[in-house]
Amino acid sequence: MSLRTSLVFVLITIVSSTLAQNYPKGYFRYPLDIPPKLNANFGEMRPNHFHMGLDLFTNKRENLPVYAAADGYISRVKIEPGGFGHALYITHPNGYTTLYAHMNAFLPEVEAWIKEEQYKRESWSVELEAPAGRFPVRKGQVVGRSGNTGASQGPHVHFELRDSKTGKCLNPLLFGLPIPDDAAPDLARLAVYDRNQSQYGQHPQLVALKKSGSTYSAGLVRVRTDKVTLAIQATDHMGKVPNANGIFSVVAEDNGRPSGGFRIDRIGYEDTRYLNAHIDYSNKLGGGGYLQNIFPLPGDRLDIYDRRAPGYILLKDTMAHDVRLTVRDAYGNASTLSFRLQRQAGTLQATAVPGDMMRPDELNVEESGGLQVYIPEGCLYDSVGYVPRSRPETGPLAYSPVHSVLTYLIPSHKNFSVRIRPEEAIPGNLKDRMLIRRKGKANDVDVVKAVFQTGYYAADFREFGDFQLIADDKAPVISTNGLHEGSNLSRASKIVVTVTDDNHAVGYIRVELDGKWLLFARKGNTFTYTMDEHCSPGHHTLRIRVSDEAGNLAEKTVNFTR
Repeated sequence: MSLRTSLVFVLITIVSSTLAQNYPKGYFRYPLDIPPKLNANFGEMRPNHFHMGLDLFTNKRENLPVYAAADGYISRVKIEPGGFGHALYITHPNGYTTLYAHMNAFLPEVEAWIKEEQYKRESWSVELEAPAGRFPVRKGQVVGRSGNTGASQGPHVHFELRDSKTGKCLNPLLFGLPIPDDAAPDLARLAVYDRNQSQYGQHPQLVALKKSGSTYSAGLVRVRTDKVTLAIQATDHMGKVPNANGIFSVVAEDNGRPSGGFRIDRIGYEDTRYLNAHIDYSNKLGGGGYLQNIFPLPGDRLDIYDRRAPGYILLKDTMAHDVRLTVRDAYGNASTLSFRLQRQAGTLQATAVPGDMMRPDELNVEESGGLQVYIPEGCLYDSVGYVPRSRPETGPLAYSPVHSVLTYLIPSHKNFSVRIRPEEAIPGNLKDRMLIRRKGKANDVDVVKAVFQTGYYAADFREFGDFQLIADDKAPVISTNGLHEGSNLSRASKIVVTVTDDNHAVGYIRVELDGKWLLFARKGNTFTYTMDEHCSPGHHTLRIRVSDEAGNLAEKTVNFTR
């Protein structure tokens, strides 16, 4: 057996053993009683995170029965305005936990327990742990109804499988669920980078691909560097479903030797934001597609990569290298891309980077022109040059120029601190109403309450962009949507309250009925109370108090009859 054949055999063995890990096949059932169909799969690319489970198609309907995937007990429930919306967790005796999210309803006894706790805590948003014996369930038992709650863009069930001990999410397609897939991944384009430079300081060389079945080619690719990294734009389709899903793994070979790759079989929520390191973030936010890095960036701590190689393809001379990428889905369906990679003759020269160099493994501190920036270690994924930039931008409540901190095209993994010195004295009535506003791409705007610190106003952010110190002295506006003083709600089933704010930063809200806290569900800035035993027939007083991020308060009182 030749050396190349041996290496390829080892590579195939590694991949095959990965696909055949000892996940229990047939233990978990599909949670719906309609033909299995996915809107999204595990590891799919999403803004700032990996998709951590399967989105189960519900025929665009809500309130379908949802079934326990296996025996176990309901161990946790979560109610939140975004994210999962209404979510249910079932712990199973074999060491796994399943999650069912965006639900409309749970078991009646679970709903009663949740409501009791919400009133006890005076909070609609709750995350509750249940004792092991309180809510036992059997495989195939109805545990709730599907919905469209939380950050859902349409009716579906988000389903996850987790390791109960570590909390890591596992790829449910490795557990033998009856979801058909015999289609190999689709490859769209190849991106080539110079690893001697930061990924954020270059535009990749984008290479078009030629397709023949599940085999792709790209001919000869010439570069001007001795260290090359690659990214691939690829999707997967399952059967005849039109949705483009994420891929499972990539293996790269350089002249027949394994040189890198990744495998998306398990990810923890504490690591999901590393999605921004796994992709060419600048390309995506600049309007391009998802290019997935085959070799990790210096600040990427995901454990999905093959890190036995140095992290790039080394071109010691100008001989052409035969490069092969094998792209698989979770069922082992594979597409291959072959091309030749050649360094052009000539002297290699490093590209000069303007400004101060910020590095992933260092605390980066910058100060200039009324701005201080503290970017902690582990915040960046790759080195980047920092050049101070600011521009005047006046307004009745603006108290600083607009300061650019890097650019929204560069991701941040952690919070960093921005401190801005006001250009003029701030009136006393505004000193505790100051915000720092960040602007990114288009309508990407957010504000954070600013805290005064020795001549500066400070706030923490998690996205780079343009920052300005502003004041906000305008209270939110409360609308009771048809409920007026003296209204008769005898036939009403709900009370709906909406809140608007100039900076779209509604924070605290409290609604009381006759002096007692009343349960209002939240979706965005719309709050809904469903009539129940807490609003009996008779005369009532509804009192609503709201604050925004700056601390401005609004209050509205309405008397009505039911």
